[in-house]
Amino acid sequence: MADAEEIETVTSQEEGKRVSVVAPDSDTVDDASTEAQYYKYFALYTYHANRPSPTSTPNHEGNDGQQGTVADFLQKEAVVNSDLSISVIATDLSAEHETELRSCIAKRLSRGTVYSGSGNVASMPLGISEESSYCYYCLLRQPEQETVSMEGDGSGVTSREYVVCFVTNIESVLDLFRIELENFSHGLLSLVDTSLTEIDHIQRYLTDWYQESVEFISRSVEKLQMDVVYLIHAAMMDYKLDIQGGDDNLRKDINKLFQCCSLAGLLQHSKISESEAGNKSPETDPLVDVASDTNQATTSTKTQTVCTLTITDDKVSFGEEEYNEFCENWAKALCKGSMDNPVYLRQVIENFKLKAIQDMNTLKRLIRQAENDHYALYRSCIFLRNCGNGAILLQTAKMEDHTLTSHDSQQVLKALQEFIEEKGGFSNRTR
Repeated sequence: MADAEEIETVTSQEEGKRVSVVAPDSDTVDDASTEAQYYKYFALYTYHANRPSPTSTPNHEGNDGQQGTVADFLQKEAVVNSDLSISVIATDLSAEHETELRSCIAKRLSRGTVYSGSGNVASMPLGISEESSYCYYCLLRQPEQETVSMEGDGSGVTSREYVVCFVTNIESVLDLFRIELENFSHGLLSLVDTSLTEIDHIQRYLTDWYQESVEFISRSVEKLQMDVVYLIHAAMMDYKLDIQGGDDNLRKDINKLFQCCSLAGLLQHSKISESEAGNKSPETDPLVDVASDTNQATTSTKTQTVCTLTITDDKVSFGEEEYNEFCENWAKALCKGSMDNPVYLRQVIENFKLKAIQDMNTLKRLIRQAENDHYALYRSCIFLRNCGNGAILLQTAKMEDHTLTSHDSQQVLKALQEFIEEKGGFSNRTR
């Protein structure tokens, strides 16, 4: 993207050199804000699934040949599924396009390659327009659903499941918002039952799929404006968000944005065990956090900090009005672009999250080198002081599981914190 806007910030170069984080150009990103350029449809199907009986499940040890291999099980399931039954419950597609979609979904189900719990995105020739159509589809199964034995040799069971589909011509929408679409899809399980008595309710629920799963990001950024910098900082610091005021829909929107900006789902956090920390007990030799606003140390067993967001009719205010250079660049990229383009906003978020992970990997590499190299310890300190995101990276390094748990690594982290504290901490900003 030659015309993409560049936001100058410190990258993961060990010497703290400045390069650019590229924010997608809102003019070149798929414009999901213009009604004429995209379409969105939904469909919900009931699926009578035929599966091999539990006694036919694969066993890797064989059990004297009484149970087959994984390949045998999958082949048998494909054969059993050849006479599957799939019927439409609710849709806003035309009859012709719905028939094409049902045919595409049935082919995938008959192969036995669609599993419940997570969705898939695929290109499908539905004939809605000259361009390809993209479909997110997810197989839903009630957690305690009754099954009945199949007729014949009794070698399988049949159960009633559901397939929800969301169709658009912008593939990036379905890919970028896959988590939200999955959560929205599973929300259907509380609405469907074996008698399907709430068809109108289901239809209204599905009609809002794009508004609830995609457009929340635009509504949240438009409401927060540059105050979104505090939300980003709180999410990166793994704070707990407490929203006061506002209506239920706005609180849900902002909570979704908060989850989008968090790295909690990408990093594993846990306390350092005694054996991993070189037989040093956390109670006797605690790892300390740098509290950059008070320059006070707290143990790693502290309770989760709460960030309070108060919403009124004319403004929003945060109880923790603190941020750093990295979060400020992130917020500027969100607010400078097209706020009514959710694809652009989500791409900005994912770019900055990727940048934070790259910087985290650089810091971890430097810390491991610093176990035996004092110059690497110096470079780690320079990197943290110059990257614009030092406090967040250092806290994440302390808490991430199974990476920097050796005694030497912990000593390096402790030395870095003590030195940075002596020099006045990190230069976080407040308003």
